[in-house]
Amino acid sequence: MASEIRIPKLGMSAQEVTLTEWMFGDGEQVEKGDVIYTVETDKTTSEIEAQASGIIHPTGVEGEVYKVGAVVGTID
Repeated sequence: MASEIRIPKLGMSAQEVTLTEWMFGDGEQVEKGDVIYTVETDKTTSEIEAQASGIIHPTGVEGEVYKVGAVVGTID
């Protein structure tokens, strides 16, 4: 069963973030706890860790703005 990669809630006021960089490409192996992408709000840049181990399939586009909770990929 694939695990969804979602944009997390960062702070009290951030409702949207910019996905700035993926650290892994489609089909690469990731381990739980690996930093898989970075996001930027108007106040900070944050590293987001994998919540599961497996093969990553990013669907979110670098430079695009996403709402908190949006699905930006999966880990199989």
